[in-house]
Amino acid sequence: MTTLSFQSRLGLGTWQMGESMRSEVEELTAIASAIAMGYRLIDTAEMYGSGQAETLIGKALKHAGKSARDHLQIVSKVLPSNASTKGTIAACERSIKRMGCDYLDCYLLHWQGSHSYESTLEGMITLQERGLIRSYGISNFDASDVNAWLAAERNVGSPYATKCNQVYYALNARGIEYDLLPLMKEKGMALMAYSPLGAGSLIRNSQLIALAKQAGLTPAQVALAWVLRQPIAVAIPKTIHADRLEENLEASEILLDARILEELDRAFPPPLKKTPLHII
Repeated sequence: MTTLSFQSRLGLGTWQMGESMRSEVEELTAIASAIAMGYRLIDTAEMYGSGQAETLIGKALKHAGKSARDHLQIVSKVLPSNASTKGTIAACERSIKRMGCDYLDCYLLHWQGSHSYESTLEGMITLQERGLIRSYGISNFDASDVNAWLAAERNVGSPYATKCNQVYYALNARGIEYDLLPLMKEKGMALMAYSPLGAGSLIRNSQLIALAKQAGLTPAQVALAWVLRQPIAVAIPKTIHADRLEENLEASEILLDARILEELDRAFPPPLKKTPLHII
């Protein structure tokens, strides 16, 4: 089993975009700028701004030109309340329409809900067979949830395989390293790390600021490069500032040396026991 192949290990997250008309121009400019400067992965969801984040992506794609879509990988998510078989299909069709594209590269179940995994999977399989999605995955699933989802995948006899689990993973949220990350590696599942900057808290952390200064990097670059030390990981930080877009993208080329990694382990210790999955 192989993981989803990402064109870039550093993408743009759009959580909290599309929530206010006052910020629409700034957010649209940020998405368009990211595409222009070489971002190749964009993450969104029907929940973000009640679909407005996807609409912003659609406007940015239109501005960038039709050929831009060919160089991008776009990930979106279905709300659990919509994740019946028919609901999953309809939600995906709405997302595609809002973005004005022909397909999604990966479509995720945003978190667990009342619909059975089998019914959601049947919708995902139909979407993939229709060419509306290239692959499917999950989000906010802990180890036991992943195993239950994979059992449902076997139950429906899916000819495909879950390619991705998107979870909160950052220096200050390392719990997945205890059992979830090893399971995902075993199952060939890519890790999409959302809020890899700790929802912004890490760039203000005094210990990280000091370590970054020693390395000649920014705190954000150290935090992102640390996530990307995991070979199956991609990171999807959200920003609407052009200088931060460039700063983040550069992190995808940074390899942290053993000394810095050891110091980061002392400042942000790895988990010694099972802890509940961090969700924000």
